[in-house]
Amino acid sequence: MLLPNATATPGYLPLSESNEEQHPFPPRQSRPERGERQRRAARFPETRPPLWIPDPFDSAAIARQDELDDDSGEDTAYESEEDGLGEGEKGQLRSETSESKEATDSSDQDDGWEFSLAALQKDRIKRRRRLLVLFPAFLVLTLFFILALVNLFGPSSGHHRFYGAAATKKRMTLDEVLNGTFAVQTKRVEWVALAAEQGGEVQDGLYTERRFDGSILLHDPFHNSSRVLLAADDIRGTDGARLLWYRHKFSADGMYALVDSHWTKVWRHSTLANFYLHRLPSDSNAKPASSPTRPIRTPHSPPGTSFAHFSPTSHHLAYVHANDLYVLPAETIDADPEGKGWEGDAIRVTSDGTTTRMSGRPSWVYEEEVFSSDSTLWWSPTSAHVAFITFDESDVPLYKYPIYNASPASPAGEVQYEGWEYPKEVGLRYPKPGYSNPLITVRVFSLSHYRSLSSDSSLSSADRLSRSLLTLRLARPFNPDDQGEVVTEVAWIGPDEVLVRMTDRSARVERVGRFDLSAVDWERMSGSEDEVGNVLEGEVVRETDWWQKDGGWAEAAQTIVSLSSASAANGDSYAPGYLDLVPDAEGFVHVAYYSPDTTSDAVFLTSGEWEVDAIDRVDLARGLIYFTAARPSIARHVYFIPLPRNVGELAALRTGKSKRAEPTLLPGQGSSDSTKEVGTYSVTFSALAGSYWLSYRGPGIPWQKLYKIDDPDTPQQLTGNRHLAETDAAYLHPTISYSTERLEDGGTGSGEVEVNVMELRPPLMDESGRTKYPVLFQIYGGPNSQMVSTQFQRDFQHYLATSLDYVVVRVDARGTGFQGRKFRSTVRGRLGEVERRDVIEVARRWAEKAYVDEKRVGVWGWSYGGFLTSKIIEANSTVFSLGMAVAPVTDWRLYDTLYTERYMGLPDANPGGYRNSSIHEMDGFRHADFALAHGSGDDNVHFQNTALLLDRFTMAGVRNFRFRMFTDSDHSIMTRSAYGELLRWLEGFLLERFGHGGRTKGRWKMRKDPSGNRAPFGPGEHDFGEKS
Repeated sequence: MLLPNATATPGYLPLSESNEEQHPFPPRQSRPERGERQRRAARFPETRPPLWIPDPFDSAAIARQDELDDDSGEDTAYESEEDGLGEGEKGQLRSETSESKEATDSSDQDDGWEFSLAALQKDRIKRRRRLLVLFPAFLVLTLFFILALVNLFGPSSGHHRFYGAAATKKRMTLDEVLNGTFAVQTKRVEWVALAAEQGGEVQDGLYTERRFDGSILLHDPFHNSSRVLLAADDIRGTDGARLLWYRHKFSADGMYALVDSHWTKVWRHSTLANFYLHRLPSDSNAKPASSPTRPIRTPHSPPGTSFAHFSPTSHHLAYVHANDLYVLPAETIDADPEGKGWEGDAIRVTSDGTTTRMSGRPSWVYEEEVFSSDSTLWWSPTSAHVAFITFDESDVPLYKYPIYNASPASPAGEVQYEGWEYPKEVGLRYPKPGYSNPLITVRVFSLSHYRSLSSDSSLSSADRLSRSLLTLRLARPFNPDDQGEVVTEVAWIGPDEVLVRMTDRSARVERVGRFDLSAVDWERMSGSEDEVGNVLEGEVVRETDWWQKDGGWAEAAQTIVSLSSASAANGDSYAPGYLDLVPDAEGFVHVAYYSPDTTSDAVFLTSGEWEVDAIDRVDLARGLIYFTAARPSIARHVYFIPLPRNVGELAALRTGKSKRAEPTLLPGQGSSDSTKEVGTYSVTFSALAGSYWLSYRGPGIPWQKLYKIDDPDTPQQLTGNRHLAETDAAYLHPTISYSTERLEDGGTGSGEVEVNVMELRPPLMDESGRTKYPVLFQIYGGPNSQMVSTQFQRDFQHYLATSLDYVVVRVDARGTGFQGRKFRSTVRGRLGEVERRDVIEVARRWAEKAYVDEKRVGVWGWSYGGFLTSKIIEANSTVFSLGMAVAPVTDWRLYDTLYTERYMGLPDANPGGYRNSSIHEMDGFRHADFALAHGSGDDNVHFQNTALLLDRFTMAGVRNFRFRMFTDSDHSIMTRSAYGELLRWLEGFLLERFGHGGRTKGRWKMRKDPSGNRAPFGPGEHDFGEKS
């Protein structure tokens, strides 16, 4: 409080009892007379004002003090008392002063200290003023110095600041990754072979394209002409309204178009729809018929037809409805002048279709693991026969899972359907290891024989049908004790010759059977297909015990190519037979020629330590075989080689008298011999193989071009993705490098191996070691898979590298594809063991790199990648401190038979392998951060897998994990925008545990490109490194 008779002075602190002795000196004032000072001291002995402590933000107080400091002061006042006086007055003053000097000496000695203290106070106030001026500057300099020290020697996190060209570029956002900002535009076209309007010859190189309005254009690119082949308004439903359709096909003779509507997804590859046939006008100037569009069956909602396929000649149609096979002959289609459709006129080939028995379409496990298709029927080359498979799932256990919200479009809390209070159930026949597989029967319906019996009036339609159906069986079937055989391929190699490839249940032994329908005595066919007369036995022409050969398995692939059904016949009598993709003596998959078709001795037309991915086309007219090869393994290029034109040329290759032709690169691609031009290409050929559509898929901006075989120097640009290129150029991109890591075999007996590695580094990354970056490994690792590739991608991994400054590494460990069977087969019987060892070893090497923060090394994967991520965390290697698993298999006894038993064998034969391959050791999860996500509606990897792992966490007391279930989502986690939410959840988990990318010790320096410019790598620049 204020003392009596004292007032508060602005800019001063009031005196208090606690501080009155701390401030003995008053502020500078004019010196009063001595008597006055004594009177003041007697009246207020202890009331000296404290030392002035100015408020640095009180400008008024500072100004008032400046005014006091600028006054003349006491010394100046005494020195100037003579100013303005005359000489007499000055003398008198000096005399008076001299006379009084002696009287005052003793008193001056008493208060002389006040003079000296006043001078000292003046100096101190001056120093305070200087301090007030310097103090803010000192604070600024100190703060700057501290920040500099932190930047130089202390850890920091966050984005780098770019200058120069990089400063103008943007970082991609996760929303941009998800919303299609970097989507590749491709044209979806269909090659057609139509008779010319004049002359009747088939024109090659024509293709169709659907426009946005639904019309279909016919393009003749080499004559620069286009016309509307099918107008959108011409396709109308039974009610006369314009039909909204999804897909289209054209018959081989160009007379009909097939379209579908009310498309409904079933499983990964299968759908249901209503199908319509549309009669095309006979010439471009003809007007369409009054009702040219007709349903092949009465439309239903929901629909019930699985698919419909035209025959390779004419316009016969085969389709599957309600799990039964139907065939519409061309003459039946043509004989419908009223346009009512053909529901009652189609030939019903099978009539035993149920929910557990289906013909012409695969069961769930065959769709998923063998054919990757919704169809298991195959027309013969001349359209005389249809081969198909019947599946019987009666003994396959039923798996059920709930659907919590059966109305996907309804917001939470809204009732959109009756009975929503109870979850709906979805059931599917899902065989798990050791349980019953579907029983399979390969059959053939002979349309030509059925039609030939139409003149016999004594036969009913049922008799004609039964006399036209065959059941195909191997002469040497697999042992029934092996619990069934697996059909992996059905392929016609001639008008009446069909091959069926089969394996035993565990895919150790493979057999190829040949069936010749020309040897069938159709006249002796009985009226019941179950009798012996309706069974055709096939000769086993090839057999391989892969388990004995290299400890591996028989692949489930469809790779047989018929020569009789190639693009065009030629005048040469080429060696009869067929082509197939088969491992050579070194275990690398190459093009093999089997001639005659009864031989098991193949002539390899390609060789080397690289593998052929697919045979794209055989052109008999030019004598060429086109194929796609993984050469090198991370790339895809299209090549061609000559086809031996006769038996003599093939014999010379077989005996070694002539050398194999070196593959020639198809024009339009970068040279695969130059690491700067390694890329990914794919191709489709026109109806007669005179033209081809070449698609470049990366690593640069994708494009599509149309080439003519006889004039490849003048291609036509179809899509160049110019808009994508402009958009992409405005963003920063990671630096991508490829390398191989040489690893020890780890006791597997495979010797040293080289695994492919792909690294995505943040733009302009500091490689000096002063900045430490987190590393996230993205893995899949399943048998025959591949993740390290040269395809164009702008995905979640690119976002992490570019915008969060993470180093992302992809590894293709042993077991993955395109590096030979020796590289793959080591994982047989022990999934997750060898792959885990390889990934951990590569990660250990990366953790030792100067720019890597060894405490922030994580791994993540989806499906098999989620399984492998869990196995890696389970290993407790100390290398990985974080793992994220999405929809993982956690115990192989919970996955399907055809996949699991192919690589693991039967559980009873390999109990230890199944145990070791499950996620059962919990200690590693206690020492790492772990995120786990799964869709509750996953029909592929059941949610049961994650539930089992969560239960093991509970029993073991593992608590440092994060879990997220995505309601009703299947294996792709797409239901109700779940995919974007999943990625944001994973991103949040990374940022919570690892934070943003680079943590710097030392100033971050911008790396310069070779030209000296401070700019990042362009979007198409990649580094194909050397082997390490």
